[in-house]
Amino acid sequence: MKTSYSNERYPGVEFHSMNTTIAAIGQTDTALAYWQRPIVQWFVTVERLASRFRPDSELSRLNGSPVGQPVRLSPIMFELLRTAWEYSRKTQFLFQPFIGKALHRLGYDRSFELLQDKIGSPNFPAAEMKYRPVTNPHALEFDRTTMQVIKHTAEPLDLGGIGKGWAVDRACSFMQSQFSIPTGLVDAGGDMFMWSNRQPWFIGVQDPWDEQAEIVQLWLHRAGIATSNVLHRRWKQGDKSNHHILHGHTGEPAESDVVQATVLAPSAAEAEVVAKVLCMLGSEKGAAWINDYAPHLGYMIVKQTGEITLNRAVYQYAVRVV
Repeated sequence: MKTSYSNERYPGVEFHSMNTTIAAIGQTDTALAYWQRPIVQWFVTVERLASRFRPDSELSRLNGSPVGQPVRLSPIMFELLRTAWEYSRKTQFLFQPFIGKALHRLGYDRSFELLQDKIGSPNFPAAEMKYRPVTNPHALEFDRTTMQVIKHTAEPLDLGGIGKGWAVDRACSFMQSQFSIPTGLVDAGGDMFMWSNRQPWFIGVQDPWDEQAEIVQLWLHRAGIATSNVLHRRWKQGDKSNHHILHGHTGEPAESDVVQATVLAPSAAEAEVVAKVLCMLGSEKGAAWINDYAPHLGYMIVKQTGEITLNRAVYQYAVRVV
């Protein structure tokens, strides 16, 4: 789900990667923005390593490795996977990286723009298609010294639910630490992080039923923000309509009274994870869960009725909300 932002002050670069449009904007004191090419290459590299649609990716190699066998990963892939598993454990496995087989069974077995109305992929035998949620906190074992990972389950991994947000956070950190950019923003299909030591960024959260309209406008100095929406990124499987937000405990598309959830957090990765969890749990259970899990996170929920709910923590991030 896209979120709009102001882009009138600083130069930037826009490109396609990770099956979405990515934009990076940064204030610079020189005529040439030397940071742009490394940022583009960063997203290309993360996609090459972590895509389940590429048979030569590190993720595909890990998914194909025997259970119990150590697999050496690149530092990038190691940290992405470790972060995904950390959020899975923190959310009591509502956010589930071992969701690859469930997506495959529902027909999402190729990049989304290539997806057509179809029955689930036949690559898994019928007896193996049943979803088995991975709730063992030791299902993945990490050795930071050797950069090795050991799987204790044969269930395939998918990192699409966190990869963009994680890559956004690292890109923003790189822009600040390596190029000393004082004001910037990176947006990967709605997973965003922005910072500014001057004027705040203007961010518009789109109406879930009308992409040309905005339901909330925010002014932010520093925040990660992500929006999840069950009305977009849908496909047909026979007579059934599926969407990409799967409940980690059931492996089925989430069904609740929440149509859209937007989360403000210290990182885009956490905002992305929690926005999906709110869509899974629904407005009432989601509000209770976030109060227990992370009361410091701001959220905006849009219900099926059109009602919009914001929590107080939104104002910890936004200097103005309209």
